Parts: sequence; C-alpha cells; structure tokens
Amino acid sequence: MNEDQIYEIFDHDGILSRKVGSFEFREGQLLMALDVLKCYKQNSIGAIEAGTGIGKSYAYLVPAMYYAFDDPTDRTVIATSTINLQKQLMEKDIPALFNALGKECSVALAVGRNNYLCLRRLSELVRDNELYAYDGVSDVSKLNSFAAQSETGLRTEYQGKLDFQLWTSVCSDSDFCMGGKCPYFTECYYFKAKRKLSEASIIICNHHLLFVDSNTRYENSIDYDDDAVLPPFHHLVIDEAHNVERHATDLFTTTYSSYSLRRQMEYIYDGRGLRGNGTGRILDDLLPYCSDKNIYQEILDFYTLVRAKSETLNMATLNLLEVNNLAHLLVTKKNMARLAQEIGGIAREVVDNGMRLVARLNSFSSKVDADENRQARLDELNVHIHRISDVLERLGSFMDINSWDDSIHYLDIERHGQNRYVTFNNAPLEVAEVLSEALFKKLDSVVCTSATLDLHDDFVYWRTSVGLPVPSKGFLKKVYASPFDYKSRLMLLTPFDTPTFSRDNEAQYADFTCETVYQAVSSSGGGALVLFTSFKLMEYVYERLKPRFSAMSLNSMKQGEQDRYALLEQFKQDTDSVLFATDSFWEGVDAPGNTLRMVIITKLPFRMPDDPIYKARYSKLEEDGKSGFYCLSLPDATMRLKQGYGRLMRHTTDKGIVLILDSRIISKSYGAMMLHSLPESYHPETETKTLGQKIEGFLF
Repeated sequence: MNEDQIYEIFDHDGILSRKVGSFEFREGQLLMALDVLKCYKQNSIGAIEAGTGIGKSYAYLVPAMYYAFDDPTDRTVIATSTINLQKQLMEKDIPALFNALGKECSVALAVGRNNYLCLRRLSELVRDNELYAYDGVSDVSKLNSFAAQSETGLRTEYQGKLDFQLWTSVCSDSDFCMGGKCPYFTECYYFKAKRKLSEASIIICNHHLLFVDSNTRYENSIDYDDDAVLPPFHHLVIDEAHNVERHATDLFTTTYSSYSLRRQMEYIYDGRGLRGNGTGRILDDLLPYCSDKNIYQEILDFYTLVRAKSETLNMATLNLLEVNNLAHLLVTKKNMARLAQEIGGIAREVVDNGMRLVARLNSFSSKVDADENRQARLDELNVHIHRISDVLERLGSFMDINSWDDSIHYLDIERHGQNRYVTFNNAPLEVAEVLSEALFKKLDSVVCTSATLDLHDDFVYWRTSVGLPVPSKGFLKKVYASPFDYKSRLMLLTPFDTPTFSRDNEAQYADFTCETVYQAVSSSGGGALVLFTSFKLMEYVYERLKPRFSAMSLNSMKQGEQDRYALLEQFKQDTDSVLFATDSFWEGVDAPGNTLRMVIITKLPFRMPDDPIYKARYSKLEEDGKSGFYCLSLPDATMRLKQGYGRLMRHTTDKGIVLILDSRIISKSYGAMMLHSLPESYHPETETKTLGQKIEGFLF
C-alpha cells in the first residue's frame, strides 16, 4: 500500500465518501491513516491521540487490511479495552470497509481460553451426575443442552445465569487439556477457534489477552514468529491505549485470599457434587485405586485444619482493617513488623499446615493406580494440588519480608456473595520495562491510539508509564484534535462558589452536591450522566434524588443495579433519564444525540490517596526527588477528566453541557493545566445560583 491509496480512500470524493453513506471527510482521519501506514512501512512505533469524531478505527483498519490483502500472513492484532469497541469493529466498521473497498480478508475475534466450554470435562460432569444431567432443569442438564446446540461453546452465548464454580469445572483450561490425545479434539470449541485464528489476517482481542500472550512469549522465550496464546504476528494496534499501564498492572498482580485457597481445596474434597452443580469428590473417586487407604483420613484432617486456619486469618485481617477504618492497606517494610505481630503467627500456620496437606495429597496421588478411565481424574487432582501449593506460596512470599523486591504489597477486600475476604496482593511498581522488552522491542510496528494520551506534555506521562520510546525503533507522536465544534455546541460550566470537600464538611458537601445536581438536572429535563469519584457519595445523592426525580417523571438509574451493558442500553433508550455512576463509567459510555445532553462531574477525579498502588508509585517518585503530585497525581486526574469530558460529544450534531462541581478547576493553579487539556469550549463565568438559567438558555 502507498500514500496515494490512502488519499484515494479517505480524501474528498474518495472511495469512502462515495461508498459509505454516513461518511464525512475529516482531515485528521486521513493524516492519521498516513501515520499508521508510515509505522507499518518503517517498522516503527506510533503514539496518536485522535480526538472524538476523528474516526480512528477506520484510520488504522485500512492500512491493516491492505497489508493483509497483499500478504494474508502479514498479520495484525488489534487490542481494545472494551467489549463495545470490539463489537463495533467486528459488526460495523470492518464489514462497512469490506463493502466499500470491494475486498475482504479473514478476521477473527480472540477471547480467553476459559470462555470456551470443554466437551471432555462436560462429559465427565454428566457421567458423574447422571441423575441431574437428564432431568431438564438442573444446571448440568442445561449445559449439556447448550453444548448440543452451540457452534462456538462460548459462555457469553449461554442463556441465563451460570454458577461460577460450575463453569470453572467445565471450561477449557490449559492445565487440564489433553491436546491431540483428547477424544473430543476434533470437535473442541477452543481448538476450532484457535484454527480460525491461525487463518485470520486480522485478530481482534482485548488488552488482557494481548498481555497474557506477550508475557507468555517473554517468560518462555517464544518469538513472535511462533504460536503462543495468539498466533504469530508482527503488527499491533492498541486502541484505548490510555489503559495500557492499568491493564498490564492487573495482569502482573498475584493474589492470595482464603476464598481462593478454599475454592481449590473444595474441588478436591467438597467437589460441589450436590444439586448437580459439580463433579463430585475427586478423592472419593480415586480412593479405590490408592494403595494406601490410611492417608485419606490424614488428608481430611489437614483439609479441615487448613480451612479453619485460613478462615481465622481472614477474620483477623478483616478485623485489623476495620479497627483502623481501612478499606485497604499498603504494606511497607516499615509497617510489616506490626502486621506480622498481628497476623504473622496464624499466616504461618496456614502456610505450614497447607504444605503438609499438599505433601499428603502428593503422596496419595503417587499411590493411585488409575486405569485409563480414571487417569483424567488423577490429572485433575494433580492440577489442583499444584494450584493449592501456588496459592500458599503467594501468602508465604507476602509474609516473608526478606523475599521482597521493589513490588507493591497491599491488603484489599473483595466480596463473594454476602461474604468478604481479605486479599494479599503483590503488584509491580512499574510495568514499563516488561512492556518494552516483551512487546515494543519485539514487534515490527506498534500503533497506540486513544482520545486521551497527550496532556500537552509531549506524551511524557503516558509514554513513560508504558516504556516508550525504545532504543533502535522510530517513535512517531501526533495529536489530531476533534473535528467537532465545541465552541458553539458545548458549554463548560465551572461555578466558582462550589465548596471544597474536606472531612470536616463532608455532610454539608454531600447536601450541596444533592441540591446542585437536582437544580442542574431539573433545568436540563434529564438526559444526564452524573459522574462520581466515591461510591459512598453516589449512593447518598442517588437515594436522596431518586424520589424527587420520580415526581418529575424522570427515571433514575445507578451503576451496579444491573450489568453495565443493560444499564447503558436503558439509559440510551430513555432520553430523559439520569444515570449515576463512578469509576468505569468515566469512559466507554457512547450515547450520542439528545439522550445525553449534560455530563455532571461532581469532583475532579484525583485518585484516593490511600489507593495502595497509587500511593506506592507516588512515594517512589518523591523518594527519587520528583513531585508525586505533578508527575503522577495531576496527569492521572487530567487524563481521567478528559475521558469523562469526552462522554458528551459523540456526533457532530450533539449539543450539551459539562458541569464541573469542583471549584479547584478554576481556583487552583493546576486547574489551568487541566482546562488546557480539554477541547476549547464555550466557558462562561458562572456561580451556582445561575446554573439553571444558563443550562436552560443554552439547551433550549
């Protein structure tokens, strides 16, 4: 492909103008496509900020397609952060481009292996639960019927709720896979999908799967010419690339909890065989084949002991956090002595007795003389023994301060049903080096794009966090502003008299937020997304305002009431509704038109100072003589603010208001930097008492 072809496709009266009815010429899109092509041709890395409305997906898809047209083996992987973007690419953008260009190449969606049903594991489940497997109403029966009808075996296609632990007992899992020796190998959903991936010239996946693949290659010295989690590839596009550091950190974080330990032990002993929800007890199945029957009771004794000790550890750690009014705790070498004093003894008992359980399980396994029909069951036992050992080692490593490196150790709380469990986590202090070595240095070309990468800092904040640039590879940086007319179609309101939140005025601040949100939403007639940085404040405002909005026939919705996709669909369909949300809804909300005419940002999105990963990275910057606020806190909040701001304008005809209820945006010196990062909009001076008048005057 050459530059002339880019112009023929994207320019005025080009192929897309003639063939795609909704297409509008955008200079930024054409220039971005030229940049992507340059990265392909020059084997370089590109960082491209493409403002909302640029049409960045077309800009990177066209070069990827033409490389595939010329050589179907010259594969491109496109990694996205959200399912919505994957669906847009697969169901809308790619078919539209194929139709316009009059050419096609093979495209496939890659999902994690655990999303596929394993037919062999299901057959064993059915065999061990025959009473439930054919009664028509049990989960096992429903799964069996699903397998008989499904072409993909994907969990997402299963209708209705599915017990998590049941699914983990029948999903495709590399540790349990028999490969070509499996009697179901030809029919296997996962391997059929993998064969389809190997034939595809363009693969769409999420960030997590990309990083699993790159880490697998890195740790096992697998080149990108060979198969790993993904097939061989040499070109990569990372869309929504502002999330790269966060998703890579999540992948490389290891965790212990009493829940994870108990779950692995239950697979062996409890088996969840009751009600047709599991595979039965592995130990009971294998006991007739074990030459030492006495060891069975020893295993049960240690199982009971370890489970009790792990629950005691969980309760003690929960109590420790609650007494100190903590939701999480960064564990440093300084405070580890106190933590060890509080829970060190019981943690050692969990590890020591757990390892004794592992030793007896290994002894049991070695003395099992299983026939061919039970070998898979023995293999399953050995996998769970290994996983129990791994979970225990994570706890032991966490408590052993002498084994610590520069990583981040912290305690957190997770919920499973009505129960809470403390997690012991070990996260990387930074991911830049591993991303550089495992990904950016190894591929021919990488294009990273998002609507929020640059903070008028030459991409310094973002690129430093992900390990760019890399030696010996070209690095292209470009910013293409949104083509939308923000100055006339978006009004930014930043009342100068809003109170500043503090612990002393928490109640007054919450009441102010309630009344101001009510005033603003009443003036807009709904169609509002209200973004919070605190679940507690969101709950309070929602509960206070829901009956008042109901009296106005405005439907109020809250994050967590139903799954994200269903919530957003309901919000888009009801043009006068109000959606209260936090965190993940600051990005990925695409509601063009009148259904979203106001975004209310209740507070600037600075991270909570006690967030363990943020706190550790902040402290490291300070230790190195840098400003944690200006090098981390401010740019991170600014990038999140840009994301929240970008929810409003999704189409050229959109019109609306962004209201920021945090006076720091205009009273603090750093506020100017944050405002400068946003698209230049109509920004009149205002105070809270005139909000309603300004909102009504602009919208109506």
